[in-house]
Amino acid sequence: MTATEALPRHARHGMFTALKGHVDLFLNAGSLMATTLVTSAFGFAYWWVAAHLAPQAAVGQASAAVSAMTLIGTIGMFGMGTMLISELPTVARGRWDLISTCLLTAGTAATAGGLFYVLAAHLWAPGLQDALGGSLGTVLLVIGIALNAMTLVLDEAMVGLLQGPLQLMRNAWFSLIKLVLLGLVAVVPGLALTGTVLLLTWVAGIVASTAILFRVLRRRGMIDSLRPRPALMRGRGRATFDHNLLNLATYLPRAALPLIVTATLSAEANAAFYTAFMVLSFMAMVPGNVALTLFAVTAGDRSALRGKVRVGLLICLGGGLPASLVVFLLSEQIMGLFGAGYAKSAGAALAILSLTYVPFVFHHFFLAISRVQNRLRGAGIFSVFAGIAELLAAWWAGTHGDLNDLVTAVAVVMAVETVLVAPTVLKVVFAPVAESAVVEGVNVMSTTSLTLHERAWLPLEYIRTVGPLTGVDAARVRNALIGLHAADPTHRAVSRLDRSGAKWQHMDAASFAGWVWDAVTDLGPGPVDFDAMTRQLQAEPRADHPVRILVGGGYFALKVSHAYGDAGPVNTLVHELVQAAYEGRAARIAPSKRHRTALLKAWWKQFGLQPARWKEGLSFARPPHTEEGPARPWQANLTVTTARSSQVLGQMRTWRDQYAPGVTTSAITFAAFTSALIELGLDPDLRGGTFLADARRYLDRDVSIDSNFCMGPYLTPPSLTDPVAIHKTLKAELATGRILTMMLLREGKILLTGAPGMPDPFPSEIAAEARPRLTFSNQGRHDVLGDLPWAVEPAGRVNQSVPTLNGPEGITLTTSEMNGVLHLEATFHASTYHPALVARALELVCTDPAGLIMARR
Repeated sequence: MTATEALPRHARHGMFTALKGHVDLFLNAGSLMATTLVTSAFGFAYWWVAAHLAPQAAVGQASAAVSAMTLIGTIGMFGMGTMLISELPTVARGRWDLISTCLLTAGTAATAGGLFYVLAAHLWAPGLQDALGGSLGTVLLVIGIALNAMTLVLDEAMVGLLQGPLQLMRNAWFSLIKLVLLGLVAVVPGLALTGTVLLLTWVAGIVASTAILFRVLRRRGMIDSLRPRPALMRGRGRATFDHNLLNLATYLPRAALPLIVTATLSAEANAAFYTAFMVLSFMAMVPGNVALTLFAVTAGDRSALRGKVRVGLLICLGGGLPASLVVFLLSEQIMGLFGAGYAKSAGAALAILSLTYVPFVFHHFFLAISRVQNRLRGAGIFSVFAGIAELLAAWWAGTHGDLNDLVTAVAVVMAVETVLVAPTVLKVVFAPVAESAVVEGVNVMSTTSLTLHERAWLPLEYIRTVGPLTGVDAARVRNALIGLHAADPTHRAVSRLDRSGAKWQHMDAASFAGWVWDAVTDLGPGPVDFDAMTRQLQAEPRADHPVRILVGGGYFALKVSHAYGDAGPVNTLVHELVQAAYEGRAARIAPSKRHRTALLKAWWKQFGLQPARWKEGLSFARPPHTEEGPARPWQANLTVTTARSSQVLGQMRTWRDQYAPGVTTSAITFAAFTSALIELGLDPDLRGGTFLADARRYLDRDVSIDSNFCMGPYLTPPSLTDPVAIHKTLKAELATGRILTMMLLREGKILLTGAPGMPDPFPSEIAAEARPRLTFSNQGRHDVLGDLPWAVEPAGRVNQSVPTLNGPEGITLTTSEMNGVLHLEATFHASTYHPALVARALELVCTDPAGLIMARR
């Protein structure tokens, strides 16, 4: 029985649940460690092959060049990598502009450093001059130094984007490509394996691996722009300097220790010390990579720092302490692997060095916490003095004793450092948990974590506006909600939405009674403009209300978070709140069972046992890449225009029976709207569109989902103006079940990288000649609302379904039917398209959809 199996079942469940929330830390730290292992293994293979195929002088020249590339490239990063890790979580748009700016800056700084190295070699170090390898080798070396610095920054940018596996992929390709190139050049007739040729394989490996990385990034749509903008560095200069100071203060003393050993003892002693120090460095790789990842995953969310530090320490101490104990006890045997002389001269030194593992852990975590808490300058100054103290202690002990005395002196200094930095780390570990809701004056009784599909839709909301109604006002709606809370205080409609923590927060009665006044706004007896109510809710910023309501003049407008639900659950909510308000009673909404594995089961049912479907189920059409061209300044101005008709559905069915049997009225509506936009000169993008679809069709009949269970695949019908083409394409898409795979991949990404609680901000400019990019959403029949206390007949009833987010060039058409009336809503930005034109398009659809379609045939 394992230790885990020995734990009680509830304890194991609690442990696994706690660790599951830190997948981002495990994944990205693991990828960094895997990078070290891969590059070390392939690096050893490269130099082993080079030593057997190339002259010793060529290997010496190339190794000197690679050492220079590593040293100067690391210095030439100039703090850009860690600055990006800090800044990228706070940058919503233009991330790659900032990354490319930092790459250019690091490349420039490293080029200057490379040129200085070449100058110094020519003037003061004849040995280094001989290792340059002539003019071609010198040029190649400077290029390699610049490229090395840029790729080091790029790798850390990947960590900042929480895409650690991508930097692992790049480094794996780099290691493999340079090894393959070495083998290829070795068999080229007449080509001598000089140091310059060996260096060329490294540079070519960097270029090729980076090209592969960028191809993957572009295919995933992760790169928005690669335009360096030096203006982005304004305000970031001090942070960059502080990051660079901290990086150099940490890196240089460790790099200088072998020089101290050589200077005070001997080259033979340094050989033994360097080998022992490499064993320690391999162990210290774990806290170093975990701390770097800790910085990346908490830079944009300081509230997560405590939990991440605790899990990080558990990883480093739980796995590292036993390993360091093994090294301590078997130090001579380990060093004996390198030769009997190594065991004799450095066996004890390795045992002493193994004791510095814990100081390494605390020092790395101190640095990460200092970066997250923006205490860079203080941490940098401390690290400078700590590094100087270590070097001075090593120098003094080396001149007065042997290698064991030297490493003992360094270990003592590191122990003192641990005493000084441990309080900073332990303060975070044992910091009390502050409940944010309590700070804001709300007494939270309990919380429920959002499911993955709730988290996926957290940034999005939509609005339902109905009316005119009788007997419904704000006071009655508030009382209905208060009654719902009294019956079920954990119901999501009466809970607080914690966007940053991805939780439903359940309040006590007193807190909810005050909170509901902000949730429901009274617009008075009227008259009111129902479209203006919708636009008011569109313009309101997202807050902690999953349900936000305006009531007045007989109209009821509800803005609901998509984390709460889509059309089905929201229609149930609208119906019950309006009915309860009309009848003067408490709302009653039975919560559905939270089927957290419903998506996985549905996917397995669709694909798992049918491998023939796998290829089809994993191939997705992606929106075409936006071509860059002339742009104009732009500001968001989201708006909506609406239309309805009690006659047009009959016209559509008559046309369908004659020209397109079996086609849905929604496909006819979509095609007619596209045709109307063309007729009005708006020139929509006809390459394809996004079609929202409900995935409940793939669930078992006894499984209900009370939150959002939709997906919007991008589809490319042969013609967006042909209802038959739209119908066939959508039907074929739904038959594949691909949207289940899309949803599963999205939830997997959220599990690994987290999900934003807010949408990305809008850009500041768009294409000068904007083309509508269409999204179609058919909400089906809303006849469930037919028995509301309507004040008018069906033809005069308002029934709007409107999103609160759209792209700068997007137009979203939402359709629904209620009691034989077609309701249309078009959501777009008035700063992109004139509202009168879009309103006219809706009017044409409601007047003569058949004529619009036939005109395009």
